[in-house]
Amino acid sequence: MKINGSAAKTSYFYKKTKQYFPNWKLIYKFKCTSTEHLLDEYLKLNNLKNIPIAIFSRSQSLGFGRYERKWFSPNGGIWFSAAYPIKSKTFISELFSISIAYKLCEMLSEESINVSLKWPNDIFYGSKKLIGFLPKVVTRGEQTNYVRVGFGMNLNNKSPLKGISLCKILNKKNLCESYWSSKILHVFNEAININKKRDFIIHGANKFLNKTYLPKEYIENDWIIKNIDSRGGLVISKDEDQKIINL
Repeated sequence: MKINGSAAKTSYFYKKTKQYFPNWKLIYKFKCTSTEHLLDEYLKLNNLKNIPIAIFSRSQSLGFGRYERKWFSPNGGIWFSAAYPIKSKTFISELFSISIAYKLCEMLSEESINVSLKWPNDIFYGSKKLIGFLPKVVTRGEQTNYVRVGFGMNLNNKSPLKGISLCKILNKKNLCESYWSSKILHVFNEAININKKRDFIIHGANKFLNKTYLPKEYIENDWIIKNIDSRGGLVISKDEDQKIINL
Protein backbone atom coordinates (compact mmCIF):
# COMPACT_ATOMS: atom_id res chain seq x y z
CA MET A 1 0.00 0.00 0.00
CA LYS A 2 1.46 3.36 -1.00
CA ILE A 3 2.12 5.53 2.04
CA ASN A 4 1.80 9.21 1.22
CA GLY A 5 0.55 11.85 3.67
CA SER A 6 -2.94 11.03 4.94
CA ALA A 7 -2.72 7.61 3.31
CA ALA A 8 -0.41 6.52 6.12
CA LYS A 9 -3.19 6.81 8.70
CA THR A 10 -5.70 4.98 6.53
CA SER A 11 -3.12 2.26 5.86
CA TYR A 12 -2.48 1.89 9.58
CA PHE A 13 -6.14 1.23 10.38
CA TYR A 14 -6.59 -0.94 7.29
CA LYS A 15 -3.75 -3.26 8.30
CA LYS A 16 -5.03 -3.64 11.88
CA THR A 17 -7.73 -5.93 10.51
CA LYS A 18 -6.18 -9.38 10.30
CA GLN A 19 -8.26 -10.59 7.34
CA TYR A 20 -6.29 -11.34 4.20
CA PHE A 21 -7.20 -8.77 1.58
CA PRO A 22 -5.08 -7.00 -1.05
CA ASN A 23 -3.21 -3.82 -0.27
CA TRP A 24 -4.51 -0.64 -1.87
CA LYS A 25 -2.73 2.18 -3.61
CA LEU A 26 -4.04 5.32 -1.91
CA ILE A 27 -3.79 8.84 -3.30
CA TYR A 28 -4.99 11.86 -1.32
CA LYS A 29 -5.77 15.32 -2.72
CA PHE A 30 -6.57 18.49 -0.82
CA LYS A 31 -9.34 19.41 -3.27
CA CYS A 32 -10.41 18.64 -6.82
CA THR A 33 -13.29 19.04 -9.24
CA SER A 34 -14.18 15.32 -9.09
CA THR A 35 -12.38 12.19 -7.93
CA GLU A 36 -14.13 10.38 -10.80
CA HIS A 37 -12.29 12.61 -13.27
CA LEU A 38 -9.00 12.01 -11.44
CA LEU A 39 -9.58 8.26 -11.61
CA ASP A 40 -10.36 8.51 -15.34
CA GLU A 41 -7.03 10.25 -15.89
CA TYR A 42 -5.16 7.73 -13.75
CA LEU A 43 -6.60 4.74 -15.60
CA LYS A 44 -5.70 6.23 -18.99
CA LEU A 45 -2.05 6.31 -17.94
CA ASN A 46 -1.73 3.25 -15.70
CA ASN A 47 -2.62 -0.43 -15.68
CA LEU A 48 -4.34 -1.65 -12.52
CA LYS A 49 -2.50 -4.98 -12.52
CA ASN A 50 -3.51 -6.66 -9.24
CA ILE A 51 -3.61 -3.62 -6.94
CA PRO A 52 -6.84 -1.69 -6.35
CA ILE A 53 -6.58 2.10 -6.19
CA ALA A 54 -8.59 4.73 -4.32
CA ILE A 55 -8.26 8.48 -4.92
CA PHE A 56 -9.51 10.58 -1.99
CA SER A 57 -10.13 14.31 -1.89
CA ARG A 58 -10.90 16.55 1.08
CA SER A 59 -13.52 18.29 -1.04
CA GLN A 60 -14.95 18.24 -4.56
CA SER A 61 -16.36 21.18 -6.48
CA LEU A 62 -18.06 19.18 -9.25
CA GLY A 63 -18.81 15.83 -7.67
CA PHE A 64 -21.73 13.96 -9.21
CA GLY A 65 -23.87 10.93 -8.49
CA ARG A 66 -26.57 8.92 -10.22
CA TYR A 67 -28.19 10.68 -13.20
CA GLU A 68 -25.36 13.27 -13.00
CA ARG A 69 -26.94 14.83 -9.91
CA LYS A 70 -24.64 17.25 -8.09
CA TRP A 71 -22.82 15.58 -5.21
CA PHE A 72 -22.40 17.99 -2.29
CA SER A 73 -18.81 17.26 -1.17
CA PRO A 74 -17.41 19.73 1.39
CA ASN A 75 -14.54 19.35 3.82
CA GLY A 76 -15.23 16.86 6.57
CA GLY A 77 -16.79 14.09 4.49
CA ILE A 78 -15.23 11.02 2.90
CA TRP A 79 -15.12 11.44 -0.87
CA PHE A 80 -13.23 9.09 -3.15
CA SER A 81 -13.27 7.04 -6.33
CA ALA A 82 -11.88 3.52 -6.48
CA ALA A 83 -11.02 0.92 -9.10
CA TYR A 84 -10.63 -2.75 -8.24
CA PRO A 85 -9.16 -5.33 -10.67
CA ILE A 86 -11.34 -8.40 -11.23
CA LYS A 87 -10.17 -10.14 -14.45
CA SER A 88 -12.82 -12.84 -14.31
CA LYS A 89 -15.37 -14.36 -16.69
CA THR A 90 -17.56 -15.51 -13.80
CA PHE A 91 -17.96 -12.25 -11.88
CA ILE A 92 -21.70 -11.55 -11.39
CA SER A 93 -22.00 -7.92 -12.42
CA GLU A 94 -25.66 -7.56 -11.49
CA LEU A 95 -24.87 -8.22 -7.81
CA PHE A 96 -22.04 -5.70 -7.46
CA SER A 97 -24.08 -2.70 -6.30
CA ILE A 98 -26.30 -4.74 -3.98
CA SER A 99 -23.34 -6.52 -2.36
CA ILE A 100 -21.69 -3.16 -1.55
CA ALA A 101 -24.94 -1.79 -0.13
CA TYR A 102 -25.46 -4.89 1.99
CA LYS A 103 -21.92 -4.85 3.37
CA LEU A 104 -22.09 -1.12 4.14
CA CYS A 105 -25.32 -1.64 6.10
CA GLU A 106 -23.82 -4.61 7.91
CA MET A 107 -20.65 -2.68 8.79
CA LEU A 108 -22.65 0.21 10.27
CA SER A 109 -25.03 -2.15 12.06
CA GLU A 110 -22.05 -3.77 13.78
CA GLU A 111 -21.24 -0.30 15.12
CA SER A 112 -24.83 -0.08 16.51
CA ILE A 113 -25.84 2.39 13.78
CA ASN A 114 -29.26 1.44 12.46
CA VAL A 115 -29.33 2.16 8.74
CA SER A 116 -31.31 1.00 5.74
CA LEU A 117 -30.69 0.43 2.04
CA LYS A 118 -32.56 2.78 -0.27
CA TRP A 119 -32.36 0.76 -3.45
CA PRO A 120 -30.05 0.63 -5.30
CA ASN A 121 -27.12 2.61 -3.91
CA ASP A 122 -27.97 4.92 -1.01
CA ILE A 123 -27.63 4.22 2.70
CA PHE A 124 -30.15 6.02 4.91
CA TYR A 125 -30.35 6.77 8.60
CA GLY A 126 -34.04 7.26 9.24
CA SER A 127 -35.25 9.55 6.46
CA LYS A 128 -31.84 11.08 5.73
CA LYS A 129 -29.02 10.05 3.43
CA LEU A 130 -25.73 9.09 5.06
CA ILE A 131 -23.91 7.41 2.14
CA GLY A 132 -24.21 7.37 -1.62
CA PHE A 133 -22.12 5.44 -4.09
CA LEU A 134 -21.94 5.12 -7.86
CA PRO A 135 -20.85 1.65 -9.08
CA LYS A 136 -19.62 0.70 -12.56
CA VAL A 137 -18.52 -2.61 -14.05
CA VAL A 138 -15.95 -2.47 -16.87
CA THR A 139 -15.91 -5.45 -19.18
CA ARG A 140 -14.08 -6.63 -22.26
CA GLY A 141 -15.92 -9.34 -24.13
CA GLU A 142 -17.09 -11.89 -21.58
CA GLN A 143 -14.52 -10.85 -18.98
CA THR A 144 -15.01 -8.34 -16.19
CA ASN A 145 -11.75 -6.39 -16.18
CA TYR A 146 -12.39 -4.20 -13.15
CA VAL A 147 -15.07 -2.48 -11.14
CA ARG A 148 -15.30 1.17 -10.12
CA VAL A 149 -17.03 3.01 -7.31
CA GLY A 150 -17.53 6.71 -6.71
CA PHE A 151 -18.21 7.08 -3.00
CA GLY A 152 -19.46 9.76 -0.64
CA MET A 153 -20.14 9.63 3.10
CA ASN A 154 -21.20 12.45 5.38
CA LEU A 155 -18.78 12.14 8.29
CA ASN A 156 -17.94 15.42 10.06
CA ASN A 157 -19.32 17.78 7.44
CA LYS A 158 -22.43 19.90 7.55
CA SER A 159 -24.86 18.04 5.28
CA PRO A 160 -27.82 19.19 3.16
CA LEU A 161 -31.32 19.04 4.67
CA LYS A 162 -31.96 15.64 3.10
CA GLY A 163 -28.69 14.26 4.45
CA ILE A 164 -27.11 13.53 7.83
CA SER A 165 -23.52 13.23 9.02
CA LEU A 166 -22.22 10.35 11.09
CA CYS A 167 -20.89 12.75 13.73
CA LYS A 168 -24.46 13.93 14.33
CA ILE A 169 -25.78 10.38 14.54
CA LEU A 170 -23.14 9.43 17.10
CA ASN A 171 -23.19 12.85 18.79
CA LYS A 172 -19.40 13.04 18.54
CA LYS A 173 -17.14 15.64 16.99
CA ASN A 174 -14.13 15.07 14.74
CA LEU A 175 -14.62 11.41 13.92
CA CYS A 176 -11.46 9.83 12.52
CA GLU A 177 -11.65 9.97 8.73
CA SER A 178 -8.86 7.42 8.29
CA TYR A 179 -10.55 4.90 10.57
CA TRP A 180 -13.83 5.06 8.66
CA SER A 181 -12.08 5.14 5.28
CA SER A 182 -10.24 1.94 6.13
CA LYS A 183 -13.50 0.25 7.14
CA ILE A 184 -15.08 1.22 3.81
CA LEU A 185 -12.11 -0.18 1.87
CA HIS A 186 -12.66 -3.46 3.70
CA VAL A 187 -16.35 -3.31 2.74
CA PHE A 188 -15.33 -3.25 -0.92
CA ASN A 189 -12.99 -6.17 -0.39
CA GLU A 190 -15.76 -8.17 1.24
CA ALA A 191 -18.38 -7.23 -1.35
CA ILE A 192 -16.16 -8.55 -4.12
CA ASN A 193 -15.12 -11.61 -2.12
CA ILE A 194 -18.75 -12.76 -1.69
CA ASN A 195 -19.76 -12.04 -5.31
CA LYS A 196 -20.60 -15.64 -6.17
CA LYS A 197 -22.82 -16.12 -3.08
CA ARG A 198 -26.01 -14.91 -4.74
CA ASP A 199 -28.51 -16.13 -2.12
CA PHE A 200 -26.36 -14.83 0.74
CA ILE A 201 -26.13 -11.35 -0.82
CA ILE A 202 -29.83 -11.07 -1.65
CA HIS A 203 -30.92 -12.33 1.77
CA GLY A 204 -28.58 -9.87 3.49
CA ALA A 205 -29.67 -6.92 1.34
CA ASN A 206 -33.35 -7.64 1.98
CA LYS A 207 -32.74 -7.49 5.74
CA PHE A 208 -31.79 -3.83 5.36
CA LEU A 209 -34.12 -2.85 2.50
CA ASN A 210 -35.95 0.44 3.05
CA LYS A 211 -39.50 -0.03 1.78
CA THR A 212 -40.56 3.59 2.17
CA TYR A 213 -38.77 5.31 -0.70
CA LEU A 214 -39.87 4.27 -4.18
CA PRO A 215 -37.96 5.32 -7.30
CA LYS A 216 -39.31 8.75 -8.19
CA GLU A 217 -41.22 7.65 -11.30
CA TYR A 218 -43.42 5.36 -9.15
CA ILE A 219 -44.05 7.58 -6.11
CA GLU A 220 -47.42 8.98 -7.17
CA ASN A 221 -48.93 5.72 -8.38
CA ASP A 222 -49.53 3.69 -5.18
CA TRP A 223 -46.80 1.14 -5.81
CA ILE A 224 -45.42 -0.79 -2.83
CA ILE A 225 -41.88 -2.08 -2.42
CA LYS A 226 -41.82 -5.83 -1.89
CA ASN A 227 -38.21 -7.02 -1.95
CA ILE A 228 -34.98 -7.33 -3.91
CA ASP A 229 -35.04 -10.25 -6.35
CA SER A 230 -32.31 -12.79 -7.12
CA ARG A 231 -30.77 -10.55 -9.80
CA GLY A 232 -30.63 -7.47 -7.60
CA GLY A 233 -33.73 -5.83 -9.06
CA LEU A 234 -36.37 -4.07 -6.97
CA VAL A 235 -39.74 -5.84 -6.90
CA ILE A 236 -42.73 -3.49 -6.55
CA SER A 237 -46.44 -4.22 -6.65
CA LYS A 238 -49.79 -2.45 -7.01
CA ASP A 239 -53.05 -4.35 -6.63
CA GLU A 240 -52.41 -7.51 -8.66
CA ASP A 241 -49.67 -5.99 -10.80
CA GLN A 242 -45.99 -6.56 -10.14
CA LYS A 243 -42.88 -5.05 -11.69
CA ILE A 244 -39.16 -5.56 -11.35
CA ILE A 245 -36.98 -2.46 -11.68
CA ASN A 246 -33.45 -3.31 -12.79
CA LEU A 247 -30.39 -1.11 -12.79
